[in-house]
Amino acid sequence: MIARIGLVLGLLVFFAIGFASPPAGLSAAGQWAAATGALMSVWWLSEALPPAVTALVPIVALPMTGAMAADDVTRSYASETNLLFLGGLMIAMAVEHWGLHRRMALWIIEKFGRTPSGLVFGFMAATGAISAWISNAATTMMMLPIATAVLAHFREEHPKLERELAPPLLLSIAHASTIGGLATIVGTPPNAVFVGQMAKLFPDAPPIGFLQWMLVGVPVTLLLLPVTWFYLVRFASPLWQRTFLLDHSAVADQRQVLGPMTTPERRVMMVFAAAALLWMLRAPIHTESFTFPGWSGLLSVPRAVGDSTVAIAMALVLFVIPSGRKPGERLLDWPTAAKLPWGVLVLLGGGFALADATRATGLAEWIGSNLGSIGGVSAFVKVATLCLVITFLTEVMTNTALVTIMMPVLAASAVASGTDPLLLMLPCTLSASLGFMMPSGTAPNAIVFSTGHLTVAYMARVGFALNLLSVVVVTAATFLLARPVFGISLVALPPWAHP
Repeated sequence: MIARIGLVLGLLVFFAIGFASPPAGLSAAGQWAAATGALMSVWWLSEALPPAVTALVPIVALPMTGAMAADDVTRSYASETNLLFLGGLMIAMAVEHWGLHRRMALWIIEKFGRTPSGLVFGFMAATGAISAWISNAATTMMMLPIATAVLAHFREEHPKLERELAPPLLLSIAHASTIGGLATIVGTPPNAVFVGQMAKLFPDAPPIGFLQWMLVGVPVTLLLLPVTWFYLVRFASPLWQRTFLLDHSAVADQRQVLGPMTTPERRVMMVFAAAALLWMLRAPIHTESFTFPGWSGLLSVPRAVGDSTVAIAMALVLFVIPSGRKPGERLLDWPTAAKLPWGVLVLLGGGFALADATRATGLAEWIGSNLGSIGGVSAFVKVATLCLVITFLTEVMTNTALVTIMMPVLAASAVASGTDPLLLMLPCTLSASLGFMMPSGTAPNAIVFSTGHLTVAYMARVGFALNLLSVVVVTAATFLLARPVFGISLVALPPWAHP
């Protein structure tokens, strides 16, 4: 019912904005760009159509209304950031195809899971590490069978422990998947949206490198994971009081089934490690305290090589290297790669197209001139309030759609108020992924909720406190980490952001 209402309402909003009397200072093209953005927002919020289908709207709406030419719109769907995500997904598919991620997860769980609370920590460590490179939903789906096997092991001998362990254990997987995605640009789509829209909205801004992002994303992840673990086992469950040692037979049995590491696994691990190193060491990093030279500086045109170059190169390597298992078999083949979540790439492209439209038509500048009132608020209040609003807003809409909508608005508002755009756009991106309360907040939440071990009331009660904790962590990270790493100014608009 909501989807049907949203479908009609979106069209009504589109035509109402498009044919209304133009506001002072806004061009007709900018007005239709705003109408397109409003239509997409309503459809995303109401889930009137699948998100990727809604992301195709700019290809039709912007050229038909004269807001942008078709070739300018479609170019956004094959942007550098989209190709980075494509290559990263192909590498992740190879890791999943040969079961390397499962082996890594079982090893970490076996090392950490000596007590009930330690077992939860082991699951969170494994899940967070894998989710930094593989999609949150895929990581959760991979970890869930391991968790259910562990719970089934306790069902006969320790039924009370199974009932106490199930809720925090399942939530730990969902939340660690979400938190782990913050660590890298390819960890979750909102990160890629932010990087791509920064390049679109501020072409003169220094490009955001893979290692540069990790200098902020990894510490935030490493802080949020133990904080979340402590809250789950200390306040959200009685596991903190359970000190007896656990039998590892369930995890050990699954490791036994896997057997020794195979040749394809070793080769995929080498390619995966090479990709990670090339990403992290590509671009030079300049901070207030040190400068790190990247390998791209050895090339004749350093800026010609991007993170997407590494991603696609390593994906091609996977298609070339033999698996070593049987003749003619490669580490990655097209039938396996064809199973990629192509809708995510379309969704990213639609966001980039909308960002391009807001900038090219003057809509971003017009929005910013009408939102300039935030200039009189202190930087700390701006960031804390933004994180609070975005964190709870992402409970009712997808994080990728939320970031896609907010990036152009925050960019325009920052320019109009003389605020460094990164001071608003970066914490918004991080907060958009941290919805812990509702089953609909993130895909991992929905997946673990489907097991039947969780109630909405329990998730909401636990998630509310974690939402507030994440606001504190992201706000602190913005000033203590992101400011020196990205060179964010607290007092003036950087030169690259001037209109």
